[in-house]
Amino acid sequence: MPDRPVRAYSRRVDVPGYVLRMKRRWVASGLPDYPLWIAAVIDSAALVSGVLAVAQRGREALPISVLLVAVALLPWVVELWWQARSWLAFLALTGGATTTLMVWRPVEYDVTPLLLVLMAGHVTACAGVWRGLTAMVVGEAIVIGLGVHGTMPGQAVMIWAVSMVGAMDLGYVMRSQQLRIQDQQREHAIREKQAVLEERQRIAREVHDVVAHSLSVTMLHLTAARRDLEDGGDTAEAVEALREAERVGRQAVSDVRRTVGLLGDGGAAQPPAPTVEDIQVLVADFQAAGMDVELTTTGDLSQVPPATGLGLYRLVQESLTNVARHCPAAAASVTLDLESDPGRLTVRNRVPDDAVRGAGGSGLGGMAQRAELLGARLSAGRQGREWVVQVELPRGETVRDRSGHTCPLPRLTRGLTRPGVGTRLETT
Repeated sequence: MPDRPVRAYSRRVDVPGYVLRMKRRWVASGLPDYPLWIAAVIDSAALVSGVLAVAQRGREALPISVLLVAVALLPWVVELWWQARSWLAFLALTGGATTTLMVWRPVEYDVTPLLLVLMAGHVTACAGVWRGLTAMVVGEAIVIGLGVHGTMPGQAVMIWAVSMVGAMDLGYVMRSQQLRIQDQQREHAIREKQAVLEERQRIAREVHDVVAHSLSVTMLHLTAARRDLEDGGDTAEAVEALREAERVGRQAVSDVRRTVGLLGDGGAAQPPAPTVEDIQVLVADFQAAGMDVELTTTGDLSQVPPATGLGLYRLVQESLTNVARHCPAAAASVTLDLESDPGRLTVRNRVPDDAVRGAGGSGLGGMAQRAELLGARLSAGRQGREWVVQVELPRGETVRDRSGHTCPLPRLTRGLTRPGVGTRLETT
């Protein structure tokens, strides 16, 4: 017996394209975005009610009763193309046709008023409360008028009148719930877009800092090697500069891969992010590339939390990268003071007299965003003949150690979380 292919059955129902287009047209015209099964249930209930109303009249009245029921059901069909004013069709056609049918051919235990009940609930759910209230009042007036005329018993009038109130209430609840669901969906979509945008901006800052720093250091090494070769200097020093440029380039590729890897699921397996203690290595790289830069730190760097350390590292990295790009021959100094309250990070470099400020890039903007995440204040600008970047960390609880030195580090640990675990940095 040949093997039969195994078929995978799914509960997913393929909806025809024209139905989806029609549903989108309903929503665009202002109707709530109800699931299709709700519309199918209501329309089917109206159709069944019309069929029962025709069957109650018998064969003798078949042609006229079918015509009147068709007119009563016509608004449900008109609504497929004319959503904006379909509630008026319900009032005129459904209300008029049902009244004519019940007056022309009254029967005992008539189900025709059920069309009026469905009309009240449907108009409320689709067109709003005030239009639904109008539809309910029209339906109530019809059944009460039939009761006064003697066409409908008093008990039936009371039952159908109460049913219309209940139908309107049900339509109001359905509309309110659906509109609330749509608001939540829109809010969720906005939050998702904001989260994606923030994540992209964070990755962009990381990539910018890594690439800008690596290119600046590499260019310094290449410039030194070129000058040695052009001036007939020591070839060994030129080769060493090229090796350093190659090392920095390879490290940059690794850092970019680590940063881009944060977009995937394997972020936890990536190498650890730089900390405040790595600032010394960063400055040493610039010094090896020929930049005259001096680092001064006060305080215990090991007590700085990883999130704060990463932010301080990136601020120093971007500042020295700007110095290497715009004033490569200028001396620079980096001062990190963690003993005072508030703590300060200061990067200074001498500006040549003929220096012209460029059109600007994303460096200062990224530094401002990083400082904001730390709850710090960033100021960058020219002070006399120097360009000064100063970051003032937020004040907090100040603790003194046994030697009497102040240690404001507890305020750095409050509200900051370890990066890379899907939690946004928060500041006090």
